[in-house]
Amino acid sequence: MKRLLIVMLLACTVLTGLAWAKPVTVTFWNGYTGPDRPAVEKLVNDFNAKNLGVAVKMEIMPWDSLYQKLLPAMIAGTGPDIIGYSVGRVAEYAQAKRLEPLDGYFSGSSLKRDVLAPGLVQGGTYKGKLYGVPMAFACEVMYYNKAHFAEAGLDPKDPPKTYDELKAAWAKLLKVDAAGNVVRYPQAIGVKSTVANVPLFIWGFGGDIVTPADKSGLADPKTLAALSFLQEAFVKGKVSPAGLTGQEADNLFAAGKASIEFNGPWAINGFRGAGIDLGIAELPAGPAGRVSWSGDTVLSINSGSKAKKAAWKFLEYWNSTEAQEYWSSTVAFPPSRLDLGSSATLSKNKDLAYFLKSVPYAKSYLPGQTKATRIEEEILVPMYENVFRGLEDSASAAKKADAQLSSLLSEK
Repeated sequence: MKRLLIVMLLACTVLTGLAWAKPVTVTFWNGYTGPDRPAVEKLVNDFNAKNLGVAVKMEIMPWDSLYQKLLPAMIAGTGPDIIGYSVGRVAEYAQAKRLEPLDGYFSGSSLKRDVLAPGLVQGGTYKGKLYGVPMAFACEVMYYNKAHFAEAGLDPKDPPKTYDELKAAWAKLLKVDAAGNVVRYPQAIGVKSTVANVPLFIWGFGGDIVTPADKSGLADPKTLAALSFLQEAFVKGKVSPAGLTGQEADNLFAAGKASIEFNGPWAINGFRGAGIDLGIAELPAGPAGRVSWSGDTVLSINSGSKAKKAAWKFLEYWNSTEAQEYWSSTVAFPPSRLDLGSSATLSKNKDLAYFLKSVPYAKSYLPGQTKATRIEEEILVPMYENVFRGLEDSASAAKKADAQLSSLLSEK
């Protein structure tokens, strides 16, 4: 009896100790101040309610404030344990040695690396090491005006599936007045201040801007073929006004003055709200196959964090089937996982189907490039302007841009 009492007392002591044990607190900064904020808050609250020995304390602030505060706070040792931020900034913080390499955390983890959207994994990698796992994954699809298609004699239920079919559709969709002025463009193609649009065509031809060996790909015959294809479309086919920003391209399509636009999931409600009879399809396949852009935000762990294992638990949860089904069905973005294509929960949203199909072939734009902004603004946009306005032959413009890019990439 005495032994039994002792055992019971010890058990009570252990249970009481566990009950009073404080969870490890991890801090989490992100910039989701907009309409997706409630979904982020719900997932954090759900994680904390699971009593996994970790409590996430989240601070949400505007993106510009986040980027102003983040690096100084990390250097001072007061930064967050977890950061949710643009995948385009991974290289910047990894180069500064402020991010924890995550490759080793998958060993024994419930989260498997090969289930994650490959494009965002690619974007979260710097010099062969993974520093960011997906937070919000986005890719591009083809939006088209079904009324325009019907008017032009195209089947709205059978949009273009290849570049050849797209080119043929452009010719039918172009609408000009008696004086030869364009009154409706076949497609709105943003070339600056926008998600990757021109790179989509370059990838579709099998080319690239920067190769995996960190060399310029602008002199590659496949890249040149893409630029030649687009130059003909802009100059002779009047496919789109030259020099559009992403917002200007959106406005043109929303106003019914363009029939096609390549864009991400955030555009759906705005286009429908503008009264567009909206069709959605996968992007047409180029000679090298079907490719989409991959981007948005990732989760990283501060290299200076004292609670890295606890922080990883949240990264695991965020990318779990449960969390991703909730996130995707709530904010209408595709999930970060490859294995949710047949999810009964997500199949309720018919628009998501086209994004779900795009997850495996979505590609990151200029991954691992600390000079991505300079590449875009100093080299690519000027080249696009010259080529698409017909100011310079595509081959000669690409040759000059190739020399510039090679020089920039060689800078220390």
